[in-house]
Amino acid sequence: MSTLTINTRTKNNPSGQAETTIALDGNLDNSTVASLETRLMPLLAAKPDQLIFDLAGLKYVTSAGIRLFFMAAKKQKLHCGNASFVNLQPQIQEVFNIMGSLPDMNVFTSQQELDSYLLARQRTYQP
Repeated sequence: MSTLTINTRTKNNPSGQAETTIALDGNLDNSTVASLETRLMPLLAAKPDQLIFDLAGLKYVTSAGIRLFFMAAKKQKLHCGNASFVNLQPQIQEVFNIMGSLPDMNVFTSQQELDSYLLARQRTYQP
């Protein structure tokens, strides 16, 4: 079973904007995405100016996690806020690169196929 540790911190940055940082440690997959979503929803409802995902400890992410990231960024944009992703490990950066380059059409036959592909790509970065 996967584990995900979620730490949040809210403060005003030097320019006076509300800034919320969410630090993730572990795996963001189908078994852990609901716990992040539960923690994320009230943070998004507060409409911070800056929402920062610190992914230094994130070891693995599935498409369900990526969808949640995209949803958060979209909600931030609706109220003129920003979403940022920092400290991406190489395997997580690879997933962001893949997802950013996909066309708007479905190129995988199933969710499972997409997740298998993403897992295989991320494993190439493991020591």
